[in-house]
Amino acid sequence: MPSGDATATATAPVSVDPEQTLPVQDQNADLTLPLPDRPQAAPPPAHLTLGGSLSRNGARFVPGDILNDRYRVVGLLGRGGMGEVYRAEDLKLDQEVALKFLPRGLEQDPSRLQLFLNEVRTARQVTHPNVCRVYDVDEFGGQHFLSMEYVDGEDLATSLQRTGRLPEERAVPVARQICAGLAAAHEQGILHRDLKPANVMIDGRGQVKLTDFGLAGLAAGLGAEDARAGTPAYMSPEQTSGREVTVRSDIYGLGLVLYEIFTGRPPFRAGSAAEYRTLHKESRPSSPTQHVPGLDPAVERAIMGCLAKDPARRPASALAVSAALPGGDPLAAALAAGETP
Repeated sequence: MPSGDATATATAPVSVDPEQTLPVQDQNADLTLPLPDRPQAAPPPAHLTLGGSLSRNGARFVPGDILNDRYRVVGLLGRGGMGEVYRAEDLKLDQEVALKFLPRGLEQDPSRLQLFLNEVRTARQVTHPNVCRVYDVDEFGGQHFLSMEYVDGEDLATSLQRTGRLPEERAVPVARQICAGLAAAHEQGILHRDLKPANVMIDGRGQVKLTDFGLAGLAAGLGAEDARAGTPAYMSPEQTSGREVTVRSDIYGLGLVLYEIFTGRPPFRAGSAAEYRTLHKESRPSSPTQHVPGLDPAVERAIMGCLAKDPARRPASALAVSAALPGGDPLAAALAAGETP
């Protein structure tokens, strides 16, 4: 899990209007997620403090370290925009987990910390085979971290760099799983805001897991009220302009990811965030069949529909995108293409 991320009581799914704005700061504003009660722990040893010395590979923790009498570190998985991610054993739940450490200083901003806790509480309610589970939130050495489902595989960005585009017969099932996971989150009223290949995990059986829902603002070091939080290469036109973000903004990000899965290349290349903003707002990407002759026209229609500049012209949901892919519902495919049945 190079890039990135006790279950809560399940709640009934909430239908999300595609046009509905879902500003993160307004979701569950009155909810709090208290950290687990436990006796005050003694200060950690010097090599376990987050300001202490590093191991040879630059990791702050080494295999065998015990955090909060609960997590035994197995090893460093990687480093991302938010911090380090470790593979660990949860001694309480008796299972492997991934520990994602969050940006330092979060605890010094009470409003941002509360926002984060609300996000975690909401994310914990999403239980779907294609969404990486969030188990708990904890703190060690003054820094918060998430305990998440451990996925024994690699992220899609690494896979695409290693092998290039996925053949269509493999790409379609992967695309459908991404759509299913995204739809499950939207059912709970959760936007991703930073959907990209690095946040799509694939295990050894081909199972897809989406990670890092709602954490784009933390990764960018910004308050979540800033709608531009995210990765410039994978942001919708409205997101780059700081406008309201909706379900259809995630659909645009979905289109960018699908473009890369089926062609092996991103739809836009730029040297700066400003260039990406201009491209997303003003430029139409080249057709996928220009890069992959013989690609099923249904794939191209679905992708290009997601990438419409006007949110109202994009598919209404991730499930509609899934249905428009080869082998899906022909009526949904026609609607995704903008045709009137």
